[in-house]
Amino acid sequence: MDLVMRKAEKADQTAVLALLNEVFSEGQRTASKRDAAYWDWKFCDSPFGPSLLLVAESQGQLVAVNNWWSWSFSLRGKVLRAYQPCDTAVAKDFRGKGLFKTLRLEGLRMAREEGIGLIYNFPNQNSLPGYLSLGWHRQASLPWMVRVLRPWAALRSFKAGGKTRSLPLEDAYLLQVDILEEAGQQISPYDAVLRTHLVNGFFEWRYLQHPFRHYGMVAVSQGRKSCAAVFTVNEQGPHRELVVVDLLGAPSLFPKVMQEVVGAGRHLGANYVALMQNSFYGTAGLWRQGFVPYAYKNMVVLPLDWGLETQVRTYDRWSLVAGLHDSV
Repeated sequence: MDLVMRKAEKADQTAVLALLNEVFSEGQRTASKRDAAYWDWKFCDSPFGPSLLLVAESQGQLVAVNNWWSWSFSLRGKVLRAYQPCDTAVAKDFRGKGLFKTLRLEGLRMAREEGIGLIYNFPNQNSLPGYLSLGWHRQASLPWMVRVLRPWAALRSFKAGGKTRSLPLEDAYLLQVDILEEAGQQISPYDAVLRTHLVNGFFEWRYLQHPFRHYGMVAVSQGRKSCAAVFTVNEQGPHRELVVVDLLGAPSLFPKVMQEVVGAGRHLGANYVALMQNSFYGTAGLWRQGFVPYAYKNMVVLPLDWGLETQVRTYDRWSLVAGLHDSV
């Protein structure tokens, strides 16, 4: 097979977006299409640096895409560069020819050359074997905690089909960067927990500038302490879900901020509230507020820095939030 692999260029934008939309339009939950704004936000404008975007060509035709999404974590005061491989698409006529593995191996080679310390992802069951065959470590199944607010409606929504859209939120839940930054500064960057490095411009890029998803927040304070939660609301016909995508601030105030989240969910007509398990904030204790583990997802890690080999293999060393996932 005559195949050329290279980094994508601006001139590839139309072909890359067309292939991504063709491959993902049926399987993805959201009805939103990838467009020029998505290209800029996802591949170019991150404060962590541009994506490593690889393409494969056969006889001048773009036949595969693999994006390595830039991220940074902090641990013991050190900033760790990371990639999340996502937006991987192979044209129909070129599937089953090993392109997925070839692109991943090339991406890993480039990542190592760039000094990337960690690769992570949240694959579905279909793509999980491909990761394991390349030596990735599969964490224990990652639970999501769910609080049902409208039982019968929630039951119907779990069975409902169709695409979702992100619901615009009212001003009461307006995302306020100064409050999020203040909450983030209360967390010691020198502890033994791996969490997102809050570089300047992160909140604006990740939440305010997203091309088709809307985010809101709630916050509580007590004395000099504060805690905040960022969330998004997905709408599917008459059904709504509120998903917490980020947590910041003092863990001691986490139960109170989750009470505010549940209140927001009720006010916004959500059938249920969901968030990813987070050991740092003690989400397991949310059973006291009626939360139960419902969905279990995959997480895989590949530490390219041998010093991270033990650190990344258990969830109690992470502050995991849904905002780490490129599609939430």
